[in-house]
Amino acid sequence: MFVRLRFPQTADASDLQARMIAYDPLGFLEEEHWWEVYFDRDAWERSESAFRSACERDGIAPTFEREEIAKENWNELWEQSIEPIQVSDHLFIAPSWKTVDAPSGSMIITIDPKMSFGTGYHATTRLMLRLLERHVRAGDRVLDMGTGTGVLAIAAVRLGAMLAEGLDTDEWSYDNALENAQRNGVADRVLLGQGSIENVEGTFDVILSNITKIDNLQMLPRFDVHLNPGGRIILSGFYEWDARDIHLALEQLRLHVDEEITEDEWSAIAARKEDI
Repeated sequence: MFVRLRFPQTADASDLQARMIAYDPLGFLEEEHWWEVYFDRDAWERSESAFRSACERDGIAPTFEREEIAKENWNELWEQSIEPIQVSDHLFIAPSWKTVDAPSGSMIITIDPKMSFGTGYHATTRLMLRLLERHVRAGDRVLDMGTGTGVLAIAAVRLGAMLAEGLDTDEWSYDNALENAQRNGVADRVLLGQGSIENVEGTFDVILSNITKIDNLQMLPRFDVHLNPGGRIILSGFYEWDARDIHLALEQLRLHVDEEITEDEWSAIAARKEDI
């Protein structure tokens, strides 16, 4: 048997998701108002007490619903849960097993998510993609921190970037992103690795970071070091009411905010580094 745990989308969702990874989940699914994590039932029963105790020590009181799922229904349930998503007028994200009814000339990016986030279901992914459509240029070198499924790096190349480097600390994200890059025919221009900002070398024209507010604030000075003059940085993973802190940090680094967009209380910001 499997168990499905459903959590509401709250400010501590990213922290809870990161904690869950330590207990070897089978997969994640994220929607606008809730997110789910799946476990083998026996594995979760061995881990639940440790998870709750760790949360309690840190002053977190997670609430979630639990449902048991028969193993024979797992693949069907997972595939049925992933539907094509329209990101903008001309950009769609879809799994390989779904047909997309898209207008002529549309760009369809095929993402089979497995365990990774970034299917296009979450507002922050859509916000990042919309800004990327408007701010990436032909020939750009792009860095995608916390690449997950690789959807942003893949989209950057499909939109005209010369290459995109995607980094993630999780091995399962690296494997999934590599498969998706191959699936979209861009594996030669999407360079993937396992690591964090400390592993980044060189400079880029565009830096993408769809992570948490705290992580963005901590890494912004390092992002600035790796951003070319005139380069653009696109950030999300924070709520509208947290955007002020991001604005202040960008201002301190003399990064000019060009655009901010929102959806369902989430925010994304595109900023630019001055030319020398």
